[in-house]
Amino acid sequence: MAKEIKKIGGSSSKKEEKKQLISNDLRKTFHISLAKFSQIPTEEVIRMIIHCDRDVIGNETVMNFLQRDDMCVIPDNTAKLMAPYSKDWTGTDALKTETEQDPSELTREDQIYLHTAFELRHYWKARVRALLLTRTFEPEYDVISGHLREIVKVSESLRDSVALMNVLGLILDIGNYMNDSNKQATGFKLSSLSRLGMVKDEKNESTFADLVERIVRNQYAEWDHFTDDIGGVVAAQKLNVEQLKVDAKRYIDNVRNVQASLDSGNLSDPKKFHPQDRVSQVVHRCMKDARRKAEQMQLYLDEMTRTYDDIMTFYGEDSTDDNARRDFFSKLASFVTEWKKSKEKNIAIEDTRRKNEASLARKRAANTSALSNATTGPSGTDGTMSPSSTGAMDTLLEKLRAAAPQARDQRDRRRRARLKDRHEVRVASGQQMPEMAELAKVDSPNDEGDKGLLSPQSTPSGEASSDRAGDMATISEGEDIADRAAYMLQGLRGDGDADSARPTSKDGSLRVRKRRESADEERRARRNRRRTAASNVSGDRESTLSPGPDSEATPIPDERLPPTQSEHAHLKPPPRTVISPPSPEGTASKPVQID
Repeated sequence: MAKEIKKIGGSSSKKEEKKQLISNDLRKTFHISLAKFSQIPTEEVIRMIIHCDRDVIGNETVMNFLQRDDMCVIPDNTAKLMAPYSKDWTGTDALKTETEQDPSELTREDQIYLHTAFELRHYWKARVRALLLTRTFEPEYDVISGHLREIVKVSESLRDSVALMNVLGLILDIGNYMNDSNKQATGFKLSSLSRLGMVKDEKNESTFADLVERIVRNQYAEWDHFTDDIGGVVAAQKLNVEQLKVDAKRYIDNVRNVQASLDSGNLSDPKKFHPQDRVSQVVHRCMKDARRKAEQMQLYLDEMTRTYDDIMTFYGEDSTDDNARRDFFSKLASFVTEWKKSKEKNIAIEDTRRKNEASLARKRAANTSALSNATTGPSGTDGTMSPSSTGAMDTLLEKLRAAAPQARDQRDRRRRARLKDRHEVRVASGQQMPEMAELAKVDSPNDEGDKGLLSPQSTPSGEASSDRAGDMATISEGEDIADRAAYMLQGLRGDGDADSARPTSKDGSLRVRKRRESADEERRARRNRRRTAASNVSGDRESTLSPGPDSEATPIPDERLPPTQSEHAHLKPPPRTVISPPSPEGTASKPVQID
């Protein structure tokens, strides 16, 4: 065998004088894991490992490498190759025994492997496990026991939270209210809480979770703190209860196994150890605390298991189902998270609504104060403000629009009165046109049916002429004022400002001026014609009623005399016009009544 090793080594390279017995993968792992000790001699590295030096035990990378299966399990082929270079420390007088071959012929990695894992292989695995326990039992205990206590605390908070029970009961009541009478429920699974956000209102804006949060915050404020009571479920949902139980059991079993090795196992007989190995002293120094922590860990594990099973049963979950055990905290944690989101959403909506209402109130108050200042005026000022800024123009327009139909009715009544004075009878559309004989009959003063009506020609001459002229002037002036008011109203309706009713362009001003001049000329001509007609009627009346020079003055009776045929022949009959307006008012037999 030695000859074959020499032949392989010599054929590989002339410079390679050292022999390699371990695999290339293990050699590379040696280089990586022991890179920190690459500048230290091989004998010193071996001594540090056997003496349980702090630099070796405290280095996590080195300890993980020493407990690898490649170091704990020796292949048979490698054991045969290394046998001539090793010593048997289990036999007697191992120090005085010489090796068959010199270990210095091997490489650095082979020498370290030979004096550690190979020569101490009968207790190497137990030795490394005990040394690793001395380094990790305290931090592992703190982490695992902390998680166990956290689960117990969260489970107790879920059981003791009265506010959470009330909120869940409110959700059940509202759900039964929305369901039919034959679908009333006595409870619901925790998985149903995740569907609260899926039920939305008709506007697709608010959810059922938002509704419940708003009701609780506004009407049941004493329940709103349940998120603080069970807030631990948000962090506890990241913990895997089953994995935590496995870690706790592994910790307890590890301590027990090391203690068993020290009591009656591979570590119980120090005579079989390497003479310089100090593993027994190092491990015994920490085992007392390790045993105490393992016992406490067992208590925490039992309490956690019992409390967790009880709380799952309390909320109607199956404690024997692995999926239910894994998702129990996550269901409640998602409910708490969605509750907080709904609370932020509702508060933001309420703040926005409150700000909008306050802004509208300020605008109304500003408009009211501005309108009052524009109406009364502050002391020391003339009180003149812009109508558009105070809102006075809008108020004026509303009043004018409300009064416009009444003014139009008054103009229509005046126009109908003027037509009646001129014997121009309106006939509504759809009515039968009266015959000429009927019109003549209506105009005849001898008609018996119209004895009660006075003809304009039957009044005294002086009074008739003056009254008729005054009435015509009044009507003309009223018509002029009505036309101007209508013109101003039209301007106000168009732009909301009196100045905007005036034409701005030159052509518009000329057109308005011409229209006014033509209207003035027509009114002037109409007044002249009326005065002429009134003077002619009064002159004919005086010539008819005055006595001759030879005739005696006879008393004139007080009653008005009907006109003679000569007067009818002398006077020109007034023109008669038949108009058919859309208004159904007035007929030949029933004229329009003037207010």
